[in-house]
Amino acid sequence: MTFNGRCLFTLCVCSFIFFSSPTEAKGSKAHPLKKIDTTPSTRDEDVWTFTLESNMYRGTVYLNPMLDFSSKGGWDVQIASYNIPVYGGGAQNFEWDSYVNMSKTFDISTRFKALIGTQNGTTALSQTHHLHNVEYGLIIYAPAPNSNIHFGPYWANKALSVTTNVVGYTAGFSFEPVKNRITVQGDYFSGRSNVSGAIVNVYFKFVPQAQIYVGVGVPETNSGNEFYGTVGFSLASK
Repeated sequence: MTFNGRCLFTLCVCSFIFFSSPTEAKGSKAHPLKKIDTTPSTRDEDVWTFTLESNMYRGTVYLNPMLDFSSKGGWDVQIASYNIPVYGGGAQNFEWDSYVNMSKTFDISTRFKALIGTQNGTTALSQTHHLHNVEYGLIIYAPAPNSNIHFGPYWANKALSVTTNVVGYTAGFSFEPVKNRITVQGDYFSGRSNVSGAIVNVYFKFVPQAQIYVGVGVPETNSGNEFYGTVGFSLASK
């Protein structure tokens, strides 16, 4: 792909993000889809990454701080707090969600990898606490050095899905139209529960250790969710 082609592709994605219009939710409350992270850092080195993300959802502004450690040998540990209200509040089933996400990546070949992971936590400041649990597995395929796609099953318990125990699939992609500068990443979760839907982010790396990104969450039909926007900043130790 030529440089002009990459720029056009990126412009189209950005246009989709900024001009998508919201729809009405099916339920009285819902939450953004950023509650399951099946794409933690896969950098095979000892590196820390801090990310601060903001969601705008149903007139409420939420913050999502995340601290990630990716180690040699394919291990990744992430501590995250999602949906901390800073303006408004009460728009979601869950707020102050706090999670530990652990995953292990296995090299199969030069183009294939496998990943298994688990994410567990609860709502930190609620009066009652229920374990939010999800297990997931992925096959990651890199058709080219600047892109990869992944696919696999996930299981989420009732406390997280707000319907029943859910078995579904997740699929996604990562594409770098401008090397070491712009990356487009997307993830989709099947089903009709509160964790179902898709999110697409566009990342811009302005220095090797730091990047900013914008994105949009797209609800699945009858999931009870709405469209929402994201903006974030991440800083790596190297």
